[in-house]
Amino acid sequence: MDVLNELRALEKALASAPQSLEQMRQGNPLLWQELAWTPAQTRLWLRNLPDMQIQEQEQEPDNPSYCLGTKANAPVDLGDAIAKVVAELGRPVPIAQLRSKLPPGTVVTDPMLRAAIESHPVLMITGPMVRLANA
Repeated sequence: MDVLNELRALEKALASAPQSLEQMRQGNPLLWQELAWTPAQTRLWLRNLPDMQIQEQEQEPDNPSYCLGTKANAPVDLGDAIAKVVAELGRPVPIAQLRSKLPPGTVVTDPMLRAAIESHPVLMITGPMVRLANA
């Protein structure tokens, strides 16, 4: 068995449809036997794949689905994510704290934050704070 090709085939499958860890392990028993990976090691590998999205399931929070690519196959708009955070908090947010309030896995720099805020139609920078333009 060519383990590397099997892992690549699994990655390709995850790009087309989400699968839970349980589904992956049951669908590829020889691969996991050959690798001798525990479920924890498999989760670690999955979490380190580029563009991996982890979707928790309400009925089984300990068995999330994994898929490659963004959830809606469209890039997440950073400006929209920032506007959502500010709207949910209901108050201006310091730019320095904004990064920690974005969705998990969002990696941004300060210049990226500023550019997204300045180009977004409902966001404004006032001093060190980000606020909604209509608030």
